[in-house]
Amino acid sequence: MLSKIKKGIFLTSIVFMCLALLPVLSFAQDVPEYSLDDCVDMALKFSPQIKEVAQELEMAKTRLEEAKGWQYPQLDMLGLFGPAPEARGNQLFSPNKSDEIDGLGVFGSVSGTVIQPIYTFGKITEAKKAASHGIKVDQSRVRQKATDVALEIKQYYYGHLAALEGKRLINEISGHLGTAIKRTKKLLAEESEYVSELDLYKLEAFEGMLERYREEVDKNIILSKEALRTFMGLPKGAEFSLADKRNEPADVNIQSLDFYAEQSKELRPEFTQLREGILAKNSLFKMAKADYYPMVFAAGLFSYSDATERDKATNPWIYDFFRHTTGGVALGMKWHFDFGINKSKVNHAKADQLKYERLRDYATVGIPMQVEKSYRELIEAKNTIEATKKAYESARKWMIGAVMNYDMGIGEASDAGDAIVAYGQIKQEYIKSVYNFNMSYANVLQTSGMSVKEVLNKY
Repeated sequence: MLSKIKKGIFLTSIVFMCLALLPVLSFAQDVPEYSLDDCVDMALKFSPQIKEVAQELEMAKTRLEEAKGWQYPQLDMLGLFGPAPEARGNQLFSPNKSDEIDGLGVFGSVSGTVIQPIYTFGKITEAKKAASHGIKVDQSRVRQKATDVALEIKQYYYGHLAALEGKRLINEISGHLGTAIKRTKKLLAEESEYVSELDLYKLEAFEGMLERYREEVDKNIILSKEALRTFMGLPKGAEFSLADKRNEPADVNIQSLDFYAEQSKELRPEFTQLREGILAKNSLFKMAKADYYPMVFAAGLFSYSDATERDKATNPWIYDFFRHTTGGVALGMKWHFDFGINKSKVNHAKADQLKYERLRDYATVGIPMQVEKSYRELIEAKNTIEATKKAYESARKWMIGAVMNYDMGIGEASDAGDAIVAYGQIKQEYIKSVYNFNMSYANVLQTSGMSVKEVLNKY
């Protein structure tokens, strides 16, 4: 009796320990789940490609800081320390001579010049404009790279869903095919006149091809998930799952072609880069022209020097390099002349500006063509989904009916095999059409520039 009580207490303790460990076990097995937006957000934050382009944006900001710096005073300082020849006497008489050294002392001097630009004929103003437009160009490039990364993530995300759907299709077909093969072997063993060895060979050949497709699908599942893991910045081997469980067409509202074409003119990063780039080149052209004119400035001058073994001269007409105090302010003008160098700089800046204008003309023609191509592919994919969905639903009914008839002995093995193959091929086309539709819509957003809105609050 006592041993039974102890055994009951022991079992009760085991039960309570298991119950206590349940939260820990469930937590340990908890796998994070990411939606498409989650995957895109994580990739945008991690992407080394975006960070590389973003660094160029930081460099562009330093060019604006440099341009602004030219409008502030510039100070040049010079300090000297060294030996100085002895000089005694006054302004009228000295026992020393300037071409002889009778003794040596030491001297120290400091001099400075402050220059404040007043008028540069627009050079500083245009430099700031060019740098500001350059910042907008690089900012647009960062956003463009962000949309490229987002599009790549969508490709892997939808590709993974398509591969998982393909795996489910293979498992479904494998079950029906296995049933048909089992039935055929049984009939052959019974020496039935309704089947032959050829029927078995045909079904087994389908089974072999199905295993090949299984290997290909497994590879695609692994590669697409590994690509997502890598671009999202997750550690190697980190487990996660996708929020979407089925390969379904994205629930989107498709607008007209004209709508996407108009959006591209305002949102495409290339148009933004060309607009801002042309303005920047125009400012650089004006900067080059400003070099034909002088720079007007205000200047402040100061110089102080003192030395041992030298008497100080106080006559303002006498200047002693080793011992003096001078200073003053002035208006100045600096004008540089050359013969052809500046002209070539102006011509180069103008040619650079015209190059960007030609690129804009090309983009005005080429980008609408890209928009229309992606839009036509989207409409084609949408229509293909509707057609293949109806086809695979009918093929599935055909397959189930043919397999059931064969299993009940009222159908042919070849009919069951043909129905299984047809269903597999048509369902595979449907899976592809869903993937194509989702990616076609993503491409429409990309070519129309609307994908920029997805990353606008991040970059």
